[in-house]
Amino acid sequence: MTEPQRDELRQRVRDDEQPPAAARVVIRGGPDTLSLLRAHARRLWRSYQLDGQPVYGISVFVALDDIGPASERGILTVKLQSYPSVYCCTVAAVTAAGFELLATFSRPHFTIVLPDLDSVGSLAAMFGELLVNPYAGRGEEQR
Repeated sequence: MTEPQRDELRQRVRDDEQPPAAARVVIRGGPDTLSLLRAHARRLWRSYQLDGQPVYGISVFVALDDIGPASERGILTVKLQSYPSVYCCTVAAVTAAGFELLATFSRPHFTIVLPDLDSVGSLAAMFGELLVNPYAGRGEEQR
């Protein structure tokens, strides 16, 4: 069986963007299951490598600003508007749990790099309970 052709994720890293430790990480809307998180991590693995090596990862958004599209409200009202519930924690919690956060693709997107598929359980535990997205289902005119 041949290895899949993978793009280099490093080419999509925003090196100049380091999130503050207190910044909120807002994961995709929930609810997530371990199998769903594994499926998302595998999707990244099939498509990308990091520094020449296959990589598992989960896409998240980080609230980088107080207002605007990269703020927590901006993420919840635009990026995750269709999700009635979300998982949130801080950048410090992600790094304390031993995960690396890479600023990838367009701001405020980040990728949580996973050492392996088994680590999705630790990631899910770190995010904890689902939270209500107070902006879910609102039309643009109501924001």
